[in-house]
Amino acid sequence: MHPYSEQVIRHRATDEEGKPRQILERVTFERKPGVAEPVVINRRYDLSTGESLNRVSETEFEDDASGARLQLQR
Repeated sequence: MHPYSEQVIRHRATDEEGKPRQILERVTFERKPGVAEPVVINRRYDLSTGESLNRVSETEFEDDASGARLQLQR
């Protein structure tokens, strides 16, 4: 059994121009001996095109390179 696993969660978002984008939330888990549930050890966000994102707030992200903002669609 591997100690690490990753889950990808897809979120709909819009950029500053109102165009639809897709944010990928990559959650890395670690299984620890004696613990029933895996533990979250890392979360990172990027666009489906590969650009890295920083989470600014609960509903807003910022492109790491350009500084462009994206809003999550609920």
